[in-house]
Amino acid sequence: MAEATLHAELAKELPDLPRWVEARGLLLSRRCEVLKPPENQRSAGCFLIEEDRSLACAIKRPVASLVQSFLQRSGSSSGSYQVLAPVQTAGHLRTLLPGWSESPVTVFVHPAPEGLAPPAHPTRLLTETDRQLLVDVEEPARSELQRALSFAPICAAFDNGRPVAFCVALYETECWWDVELHTLEGYRRSGYATAAIAGLTQHMLQQGKRPAWGALEASRAPCGMAVKYGFRAVDRMVVFNRV
Repeated sequence: MAEATLHAELAKELPDLPRWVEARGLLLSRRCEVLKPPENQRSAGCFLIEEDRSLACAIKRPVASLVQSFLQRSGSSSGSYQVLAPVQTAGHLRTLLPGWSESPVTVFVHPAPEGLAPPAHPTRLLTETDRQLLVDVEEPARSELQRALSFAPICAAFDNGRPVAFCVALYETECWWDVELHTLEGYRRSGYATAAIAGLTQHMLQQGKRPAWGALEASRAPCGMAVKYGFRAVDRMVVFNRV
């Protein structure tokens, strides 16, 4: 099966739900490598490994041999690897990823994003020509934003012409986009992140896409921000981290 066909077929097998925004977004954009099970175990799960990023999405229940292939692949990379999976398959993966830490994730959606208040600060979408505007962003966020400029919509909120908060849609499906936020130190709790979210939400609603926000439950700030902005918890996922 051709790679493009494989990505399309796998995307069809996953319902367009907020829990699958990362996985389906990777498949639809073909920004991932697919680790498939053996042909005689085609109904088993697979791994989607994002290009240029240490993230993998586990689909269904990957068999032990496939997990071993993934572990060999991730072990040869630098940095910390993450595996995102539905909470229902956490027990299965837990036994196959010994020594990996486990963190629950709450998935939020906004019931009425059309009603979000308009940005209180100047905002606009960035383009690749705005790369020089990211020089004040600390790493690793700067590298993430620079990478995303080539394929993802980024809305920045400005203070006197300087971009200080960024909302990024790294993953998109037919109906959803994933909220990624970054605000410069010294500009937090001043409404800039709110403006960036509102600006990108307005843009994405024009395309018929609504925001979904996955937040680590151990990190109170993102969960608190999601609730503050009117998002509601609708699902749970799990992130496994290689330690």
